Amino acid sequence: MAADNRSLVELPTHNLEDVLLRLPLRSLFSVFRISNPQLNLIKNDRDFARMCFEKSESQLMICSPIRSDVHLIHLDADTRLSVAERVEIKPNFRLPLFGFDVTHSSNGLVLLENSNIDEDVHRCMVCNPVTGEYIWLPDSPGLSRHVTCAFFYSPVTNQFKIFRTFHRVFRLSPDLESDSESESESDVNSDDSNHDPCIEMNPSPNDINDSDSVSDSDSDSDLDFGSDSDSNYSESDRVGEFLLSGSDAWERVDGVPFSPQAIHSPCYLNNATHWLCSDESVHDVIVSFNFETGQFGEIPGPPGMTKDHANKPEYMTMVLLYGCLSIFDNYTNTTAFDVWKMNEYGVKESWSRAFVIDTTVWGVYGIQHAFTPVICRNNGEVVMVSKSGYIVFHDLLKTRGRILFHSSLEDPYKAVAHTPSLMPLSDVTRGTNMVLQNVLPGRFAKPELNERNYLQLSTTFSK
Repeated sequence: MAADNRSLVELPTHNLEDVLLRLPLRSLFSVFRISNPQLNLIKNDRDFARMCFEKSESQLMICSPIRSDVHLIHLDADTRLSVAERVEIKPNFRLPLFGFDVTHSSNGLVLLENSNIDEDVHRCMVCNPVTGEYIWLPDSPGLSRHVTCAFFYSPVTNQFKIFRTFHRVFRLSPDLESDSESESESDVNSDDSNHDPCIEMNPSPNDINDSDSVSDSDSDSDLDFGSDSDSNYSESDRVGEFLLSGSDAWERVDGVPFSPQAIHSPCYLNNATHWLCSDESVHDVIVSFNFETGQFGEIPGPPGMTKDHANKPEYMTMVLLYGCLSIFDNYTNTTAFDVWKMNEYGVKESWSRAFVIDTTVWGVYGIQHAFTPVICRNNGEVVMVSKSGYIVFHDLLKTRGRILFHSSLEDPYKAVAHTPSLMPLSDVTRGTNMVLQNVLPGRFAKPELNERNYLQLSTTFSK
């Protein structure tokens, strides 16, 4: 066979690895489906997987839980499109998504959550969408509402860590409720019915250890769960839990300073998750939880930003811009985003208005649709998503960009920044009791395509 007719898989291993490292993930899927011992050796090589991850850029991951779809959108896939032209989205992962949302991504892994509102139960799993592997996390006994999670991977220990905070929920015991009703009908003297009608269902061992019994002040029998406002819960109802990969149970975190209902827009920096916080009992606009120290913190917001701003999750979003905490404010001016950047971490005086995004240059899209920033790229492009199916790519430096339509993007949906990884999930669960499962036989989940999995260029714009 002539040298210029040799196939890719006939290259020496080190040359083949160099070629594969230059391919985007969607192309690697096609190559790795070829049955070849040399390819099988490379795709199971952890050093190759590590090098792939290090050169990868975060992509846009969109979860459509209604159809159990997870799309990974390559941010440069549409650069050569003409208006109204379509491009297929590859890959489309098949995950155990029924009732679950993809809510967080870290180091190639994603956290999927399911909150049963009727039963006040929260369950979650960790998954690598590329390999199709997933694990169920331990259940936490007791009832919970307004669960807010944070997800973190530590490269030092090669473990993932999860922090979640929620309100403990109390229910009337059926027996006690019946007794209470009968006593009321019989006009029994109140001194004979001095028991607390609220009890906690399946209290966690930590709750039992931390307090000998559920006190009257903790149980608050007058809670109105119909309105379910933050005022229904006392500070003692706030619960924090921490899980380290390999643990069989959640550990209690004491002293949660903020209500889980009052935080939104998680952003990860310096080993900590940060949220915008509207809780009036917290002084600053930004709160944080550090995964390494287990400590809570506060950071002041930009000049003039109040709790009223932080209480507008549909208009206020916190993301990383050039490695700095940044806030996109669409509340102060509904026709523009004020982009605030904290140039020196934790220093109030370092906030500056780095950019102003005039949404009127987007045409009717900036008027009719609400967009949420998801990714700020190193090239100065910010990617925003609308629940009506549109994705904006806005160049902050050149004030130009494009708007695409994604037919599968519909409410409800979740959009997160995700860097795909070929590393097996077993690497972070090795030596534990966690049961590793796979969505499909084999290591890689095969993409499924249909007529709805496409991007279409709707318009371009410039100022």
